[in-house]
Amino acid sequence: MKKLLLTLALTLPSLSYAQIFDLSRVACTGGAAACALFDAEIQKVENEINADLPAGDPKRLMEGMANSQAASGKGVATDYISHFDTFMVGAGLGLGADLEENKEYDSDLSGIGMMGAVQVGLNMSAIFDNSFLGLEPKRTTVVANFFTFNLDRDFDENNVKAEMISFGFSGTYKWIDGNGNRLFGWDGVRLHTGYQYSSVKFAFTSEINEEVNETSSGSTITGTITGDPKATIESSSHSIPLEISSGVNFLWVMSFYGGLGTDLNIGSAEGKGDLNAEDSVLTCTGGAACGGNPTATVRASANIDEKAEVNPFFLRGFVGLQANLPYVRIYAHANKVFGTEVYSFATGLRLAF
Repeated sequence: MKKLLLTLALTLPSLSYAQIFDLSRVACTGGAAACALFDAEIQKVENEINADLPAGDPKRLMEGMANSQAASGKGVATDYISHFDTFMVGAGLGLGADLEENKEYDSDLSGIGMMGAVQVGLNMSAIFDNSFLGLEPKRTTVVANFFTFNLDRDFDENNVKAEMISFGFSGTYKWIDGNGNRLFGWDGVRLHTGYQYSSVKFAFTSEINEEVNETSSGSTITGTITGDPKATIESSSHSIPLEISSGVNFLWVMSFYGGLGTDLNIGSAEGKGDLNAEDSVLTCTGGAACGGNPTATVRASANIDEKAEVNPFFLRGFVGLQANLPYVRIYAHANKVFGTEVYSFATGLRLAF
C-alpha cells in the first residue's frame, strides 16, 4: 500500500535528470576532483530517495498517468455475466498502470490510476413488459455507479493527500442466447456501452532529511541534505466504451468471460511542483582531493509543471472470472490495451436478485 500510494503521487521529476526528486549541486568551492566526489554522493542520495518511485521524462509520466486513469475504470461497473433477474447492488475497485519500463532510470512503470465504484443495477424487465427502443427488456441491464473518497496519510517522510471522484453508467444487451446449463454451458454474446468519468488529485509532500557521511579514496563527505518539495498532480478522464463479450458457465457456481473493446477517451493529467527548501551544504575533508575542506551547496527541487492528454482511442482485450454464489457475485477482471503497456485490474462484490 505504501508503494502504491507513493507511486500514485507520481510527482516531481526534473528535466535534467528524470527522477521524481531532483538534488542539484549549485555551487562547489573545490577543484574538479572534489566536485566529482560531491556529485557522486549527491547522486547516491537522490537515487535512495527515488527508490520506490517511477522515473522518466515528465511528459511521459503525465501521459502514463492519464492513460492509466482512463483504463482503471474498465470492468469495474459493467455487467458481463452476473445473472440477475431484477436488480443488484455492489462495490468495486479498479487499478490501472502503464508498465512501460525506463531502463535508463531503472523505473518499472510510467503511470498509475485508481477508480472506485458503488454500483446499482437493474434488469429492464422490472420496468418494461414489452420491447422498448427495439430492445427486449429481459436481455437488457443497466448499471449506474458513483464513488468519492479523500485520503490524508503519512508514509515515513512523505505525506499524501488524495481526492477521488467517479461516476457513470453502463448498459448491456444479450445479443445472442447461449446454450447448455450451469454445469457447463455457453453464456451467449453480450454488447456493452456506457460512460465513465473519473478524477484523482494528489498533493504530495516529502520531507528530505538525509545525513551524509561517506568516505571514498581517503576523502570524507559529511553534511545533511534537507528539503520540503511539494507537488500536485491531477488526472481525469471521460470514457465511452464499446464492447462485445462472451463467456461460459461451469460447475454451477463459476463463470469465465472474455471479449474485445474500444474506448473513446477525453482527459489529461497535469502536474505542478514547488520548491520549498533551504540550500544544504556538504563538506569534504581529508585526501588529496579535499585539501582546504571544500564545500558543495545542494538544492532540492520539485519541478513537473507538465501536462499530457490521454490516448483518445483504446483497443483492448479483457477477461474475467466470477463466482456465482446464492445472491452473491464475486468477480475479478483484467484488461490489456493493445499496442501499449497499459493494463488494468478490477475486482468487486455484488448482491444479485
